[in-house]
Amino acid sequence: MKNLVIVIMMVVLAACGKKPQFIGVENVTVKGLKDTLMIIDLDYVIYNPNNLKTQLKESGMMILFQDTLVGRGFLDHQIALSPQDTVNVPVRCEVSLKQLSRFYPKLLESDSSAFGLEGETSVRFLLNSFEIDVTDNIYLNTRKIISEEIKKNLGDTSNFKIEAITVESLPYLNKTKFKIEVQMRNNLPFDYQLDQLNLEFYLDPQKEAITKWNLEEPISQQALGVANIPVAVSINNFSLFQQANLRWLTNMKADFLVVGDAEILIEGYPFKVPINDSMSVDIKTLSGL
Repeated sequence: MKNLVIVIMMVVLAACGKKPQFIGVENVTVKGLKDTLMIIDLDYVIYNPNNLKTQLKESGMMILFQDTLVGRGFLDHQIALSPQDTVNVPVRCEVSLKQLSRFYPKLLESDSSAFGLEGETSVRFLLNSFEIDVTDNIYLNTRKIISEEIKKNLGDTSNFKIEAITVESLPYLNKTKFKIEVQMRNNLPFDYQLDQLNLEFYLDPQKEAITKWNLEEPISQQALGVANIPVAVSINNFSLFQQANLRWLTNMKADFLVVGDAEILIEGYPFKVPINDSMSVDIKTLSGL
């Protein structure tokens, strides 16, 4: 009989149970990067209107940027909600940099970018279960992290490579004209502008550059695109012979080195890109024969 009374009381209390309320989000912090994820900690605030403790069982949350799913939030463990009290529930969020990457230019524009939160939280009160909708916006300053990610990508020296070296015409008495094809690769999922390109060419990195070249007009580079930049230079024949060495004669090849830097503009923000590449050139090509 006693057990039956307890069960009846629990049923009555459960029937009178009220659905906890989602109040909002607090304490949003960008913790940093882990592999290909941006980690965000936040609390969402829930009010328990019941006279008894309520158990928060699980929570699933989508993180959206401009209506695109870029990450998810997780509740690491069950949390008790104190009776008639407001509780901060810690949630760990993971945002995929791959999903977010196409929005990098937009995220550079502002110190505060809006991300949407959408999801559900499951709460158990005695014999009842409630589903609480979680909907809110959070504002994150991601400019520094996104800037560093862009720099990391652009810092790959394979973005600029020598593709071909040919002699434009028969060498003159004191100089030889070369055509050098430099390949520019954009590994980012958005367009950018190549604003400056400064190149120095060497046959011996321990000696002076044999020639230099600068981009005269900006070039627009398409997302995930490849463009070939024609570079025409004149090299003093004396400089060529001065840097010759016995290894050239042995191998019948010379290492043609290019060193320099590029400046890329993304939403008006300049990014410096290092350039360092080399190509083995046949001595006949180098001499124009």
